Amino acid sequence: MLVLSRKLGQRFQVGQDVRVTIVKIDRNSVRIGIEAPSDVIVYREEIVPQEEVEPSVNASTV
Repeated sequence: MLVLSRKLGQRFQVGQDVRVTIVKIDRNSVRIGIEAPSDVIVYREEIVPQEEVEPSVNASTV
């Protein structure tokens, strides 16, 4: 895991097409803005569809 320290208004880039901006900082929360192409789906972790989280049943182990 990469851990970054950013200040209000600072940004970082993920790959070629995704930009994350620190929009607001409160005592117990940070608000971020995500700019991404319309074909990139962004989910909060608590609502990620289960088929994307669980490994495939048919996956073979090596």
